[in-house]
Amino acid sequence: MLPLNQVSLIIPTYNRQEIVFQTLQYITGQSISGFEVIIVDQTIEKDSNLENFKNDIFEYKYLKIMETGLPNARNVGAENAKGDILVFIDDDSIPDSNLVQSYMDLFKSADQKIWCFGGKVIEKNTDMFKENESIVGGWITWYGKTLKNFVSDESGDCEWAAGGNFAVKRSKFLDIGGFDKNFIGNAMLEDGDFGYTIRENGGKIWYSPMPTIEHLRIPTGGTRSDSASKGMYFRAHNTVYFMRKHGMIKNMIPGLFYLNGVALKDLLRKKHGITAIFWCWYGFLKGLRITLSR
Repeated sequence: MLPLNQVSLIIPTYNRQEIVFQTLQYITGQSISGFEVIIVDQTIEKDSNLENFKNDIFEYKYLKIMETGLPNARNVGAENAKGDILVFIDDDSIPDSNLVQSYMDLFKSADQKIWCFGGKVIEKNTDMFKENESIVGGWITWYGKTLKNFVSDESGDCEWAAGGNFAVKRSKFLDIGGFDKNFIGNAMLEDGDFGYTIRENGGKIWYSPMPTIEHLRIPTGGTRSDSASKGMYFRAHNTVYFMRKHGMIKNMIPGLFYLNGVALKDLLRKKHGITAIFWCWYGFLKGLRITLSR
C-alpha cells in the first residue's frame, strides 16, 4: 500500500472561503490519517480561518495566489504537493469518508498504464453527471459535446475524469505539463483536454465508483461568477480551442452549429439572454486565434 504521506489532496477555491472551510471539516472525517491537504485560494483577501486551520488528521497547507483560473490553481497545487498521488476535489463538495483510501487502493492494484482515476460524483436533484447510461466516466463526441456518466456503479476505461473528483500520478501530471491555462473562464473542457493529453502521451484514464463525493453546486463563486450569457463565450472559446489542439479541425463547423443550438435552447428555456448568441460567436472566433500551448 502507498504510504499515506505520498498522497496529496488538492482543492482549488475562488470566492468560497466559508464553503471550502466546511469542506476541510468534512475531510477530517476520512477513515485514515497522515495524508496532505492543500488549499489553493484565488480569492483577493486571505482568510484567517483557512490560513490557521488546525487538525489532527492530515498535514495542511494554505496557498494564497493572485492569478485566477482553475487550470492554474490545479497546477500550483501540484507543484507544491509532496505526494506521489494527487487527488483533486471541488471546493463545494462532501467527500466520502473512504475517498483517500479508495484512491490508494486503486493505484496499488492498477495497471501501470493507468495514470489517472476518475471517481463517482453524486449531485442531488439533477442528472448532470448521468447524461448517457451506455458509457462510464467521461467521453467527448466528434462535434465537441461532453458525455458524462459519473454515477455508474460499473468501472471502465474512459476519455476523461470529472475535474471535481479525480486522482493522478504526480510524475505524469508534471510530464505532460499539467492543465492548460488557455481553458479560460468556466474552464469547460479543461478536464477533457487533460484526459486527451494523457491518452496522447500513452496513458489511460479509468473510471471507478469507489472514490465518491457529493457535489453541492453552490450557485455563487467558483467558475460561476460570470453571467449565464457570457458563459457561452467561454464554452465556445474552449470548445474550438480543444478541437484545434487535438486535431479535430474538420469538425469545428459542426461544433459551431452545436454550440449555437445550445445557446438557442437555453435562450428558449430563459437560462440566459439574447446576448448569449453574440458571446457564442465571439468566443468561437477568439478560440480560433489563440496560440496552442503545446
